[in-house]
Amino acid sequence: MMLRVLVAAASALVLGACGTLPRPAAQDVATQSWSGDYRFQWAAGTQAARRGLPAPSQIRIRPITSAKEVPGAKADGNGPQWAISFVGEPGAPLPLTPFKAQGYEEMGWAVMRAGGKIACLESGSFMFVCRTHPGTTLSFGRQNDEQLTTKTGLFGVALHQGSFELTPLD
Repeated sequence: MMLRVLVAAASALVLGACGTLPRPAAQDVATQSWSGDYRFQWAAGTQAARRGLPAPSQIRIRPITSAKEVPGAKADGNGPQWAISFVGEPGAPLPLTPFKAQGYEEMGWAVMRAGGKIACLESGSFMFVCRTHPGTTLSFGRQNDEQLTTKTGLFGVALHQGSFELTPLD
């Protein structure tokens, strides 16, 4: 009996080393929580970076439990809502809602979404934030002429400013 167990274990090691064992699927990014505090950094070459627009030092994303909490939040049945606030800066938090399928299609990310490789939240036409796997390169822009390779897997785009990366703060 013990010999059979050792042979099975050795076989599993050999098959794993040869790459014939199925690899575990990458975690579906849509199931991960958005809640947290993040450092915000403009991507190099964006309009905001070229103009020297200061980045907010810290942003906070949290769930909205009631539409009355955040001006502009609506209970529209499009899934859970979140709020993004710029810590230490004036202004009310902005509501964030999940991208609709059309948003992913317009960005060319429908296949990624179907595979659980990207999830996005939007704040109207002002800004969106997305979660994907670190190291992913994405194209976007009017003619897919802008690219961003995410270091953290958390990024966004602000209208007329460009893309940014979010780094979770501990």
